[in-house]
Amino acid sequence: MAQGRMTYNVRYGTALPVVVRHGDDAGRDGHVAIGLLCRTPDGHAGAAHPSARTFDVVGEGQTAIARVSTEETGSRVSGRPAVYRVDDPYGAPLGRITYRRGRALRGARARWTVESVTGHSVRGFRGRLFWWAVWWPLGLPVSLVWLLLSLLGEGDDAFGKPRRVIWRDSSRRAHLVFRGVADEYRILDGSWDPRLVAALLGLHQSYDPSEGSGENGWYARP
Repeated sequence: MAQGRMTYNVRYGTALPVVVRHGDDAGRDGHVAIGLLCRTPDGHAGAAHPSARTFDVVGEGQTAIARVSTEETGSRVSGRPAVYRVDDPYGAPLGRITYRRGRALRGARARWTVESVTGHSVRGFRGRLFWWAVWWPLGLPVSLVWLLLSLLGEGDDAFGKPRRVIWRDSSRRAHLVFRGVADEYRILDGSWDPRLVAALLGLHQSYDPSEGSGENGWYARP
């Protein structure tokens, strides 16, 4: 179901975070609700690995339209990535999402890879190299000062790291763009399955939540 360019974001002003889409098919409210992000028990008896993720994207009628589960937990020490499987409600695969944390001592950026069963494969890195080059000598000291002031009750949130992510295919063509300042996701290729997009947003927000996430950061606790 190919569509034109769309803009997605996650809204936290409800009991559960909701993924919404803006585009030509938007209704009177200016958006279409794709689904709620609902964290579910992960089957590890309360001792889940920090990179474990299990959640549903719940659509109309309180029915799951996509389910995300952890295939492999990641390791910051070894650099092993975390791998997540995305299925439809009947267990048929929609795609796979891989997250590899950045390793500061090696100058590596966090990396997201999205593989769709339809053949799409894209990869995106957190932040542009130019802005990381600016942040390390300038932004990091400012961030530490702001953090200290915040701990003393004299300052606001710290100066954040670069957040923009552009997912590109092997030919360097951009398919998806996360704009950190606006906290929005632009889908440049309308052939992506909205369920897989919603799953990606849910995973990405669990690691890098919007400022307005509040108590719903890593969203609804089971």
